[in-house]
Amino acid sequence: MVQELQQPSESGRPASEAAPPPRSDNNEEWRREFPYPWEEDEIVTRRDTLRFLLAGSGALFLVTGVLAILGSLPGGSEAKAVAIAKEGELAENAWKVFNYPNEYGQGILINLPGHGLVAFSDVCTHLSCAVLYHGDGKLHCPCHEGLFDAATGNVLAGPPTRPLPAIQLARQNGVIYAIKEIAR
Repeated sequence: MVQELQQPSESGRPASEAAPPPRSDNNEEWRREFPYPWEEDEIVTRRDTLRFLLAGSGALFLVTGVLAILGSLPGGSEAKAVAIAKEGELAENAWKVFNYPNEYGQGILINLPGHGLVAFSDVCTHLSCAVLYHGDGKLHCPCHEGLFDAATGNVLAGPPTRPLPAIQLARQNGVIYAIKEIAR
């Protein structure tokens, strides 16, 4: 095998490796067609971005802590008297639903034989369904078949694990008032 020697060209390269064609400066042409004011550009560095993210995270952490502390502080006077019935209005084993402590919360007033008037929040402690009284000494939650004792509010059966909050009652001038909800 005979190998041909190539003569170097004037540029010092072999003749088979020709120099690339001269290139026009497309970069300058692009800059003329789409001018950008580089002098007015404010470059945000990675360090600036990190400072912003760290300061923002710290501020959110502090605000969350403050809100958690404020939420755990006891409120003002929780006693709020709301007229819910008149004396003698409910017959034995009769019941009545009333708004307490505001129009968004409800309670149930029951006239139990042998116990008199008792009141509880009518919101089931399992998944917040409204409980009903059927006259058998039990409050029934129709959503998941929970049962509560109508005299004490304690759980008798079903998925609820906590008793119903009791509502303290007061009588004055022939009117029954709901005074305070007692969480248990």
